[in-house]
Amino acid sequence: MKEHIIKRLHSNVKTLQKLNKNKKKTGKIKYRKVLHSIPLMQYGITYKVDIEKNSIHIQGFDDFKVIGLNQIPENSEFATANLIERNGDYFLHMTAYTPKEEKILNKKAIGMDLGIKNQVSFSNGIKVQYQVPVSERIKRLYHVFSRSKYNKETKTRSKRGFKLLNKINGEFAHQNNQKKDINNKLAHYIADNYQYTAYQNDNIHSWSKFYGRRIYQTAIGEFRNTLKKKVRTPLEVGRFMKTTGVCVNCGMSMHLDLSDRVFTCPSCGYISDRDVSAADKIMKEGLSLWNIGETLAEDNASTSNMLDYIKSIPHVKASISVEARSPKQTEVAEAPSAREG
Repeated sequence: MKEHIIKRLHSNVKTLQKLNKNKKKTGKIKYRKVLHSIPLMQYGITYKVDIEKNSIHIQGFDDFKVIGLNQIPENSEFATANLIERNGDYFLHMTAYTPKEEKILNKKAIGMDLGIKNQVSFSNGIKVQYQVPVSERIKRLYHVFSRSKYNKETKTRSKRGFKLLNKINGEFAHQNNQKKDINNKLAHYIADNYQYTAYQNDNIHSWSKFYGRRIYQTAIGEFRNTLKKKVRTPLEVGRFMKTTGVCVNCGMSMHLDLSDRVFTCPSCGYISDRDVSAADKIMKEGLSLWNIGETLAEDNASTSNMLDYIKSIPHVKASISVEARSPKQTEVAEAPSAREG
């Protein structure tokens, strides 16, 4: 393990030298008292995993009982790992290789509209709301932390203050992990069930000026970044393209206030939820911009399965829009998946 730590330090120094040659600001190299991560490069020598006993053996240490080994897929081949200390807790980040599975391309497409009231609205009518608010425990810890001693001359806190700060950082890390889990599960389902995913390049950073707390509690920007990495064919629609208040049938455009939650076309009578209509418009614009032909239509069974899956995610509320798509569809019976979440 010592050799790999030294190699990593050499690699970091070489990287800093390259950045300095390119006239990048890197700052001065400082002495580190604590090492927060240790590389474990050889499975079977530097570390071993026993899934049946829920334990891990690390070279130079004893066996450790761990949680989370059930996340490892079967027939996985272990490679490198990192032992990480974070806010007083210890984690083992392992790299495991699994046999590739052939994914069947279904040529299905879906559009989504990101927002504040409904975090994600899909073109199939599903609306998703989720948020992970700051816990009461964090507020109490901050209240106690504000009373801890602080030396202005040395700019150091007491041992009690450091312990409280570690607890606060640990709570925030747990909160961020919950938001990442929601974003990853939503993106994973979309990537597995849809070949084409259309979304708009909204300026989410500017939203935080007016809705900072809501943006932080949902991490919508991270959801969009996760989509770009996971989906098979991302279709990004331009930021300044009008998608809200535009009829997907006749192209009629009208202004909608924030209080107007239902879009009714004055020309053809098209009726839909404003966010669902925007998601449908984003999907059609994305398919046309990338010259993609006809795709498979959405069926009630797949919409119902998607709704049930999203409802099973913690901290997530999901419902489906019950507004008719057009006047001609009012005679059609309501789909079995159309229910409130």
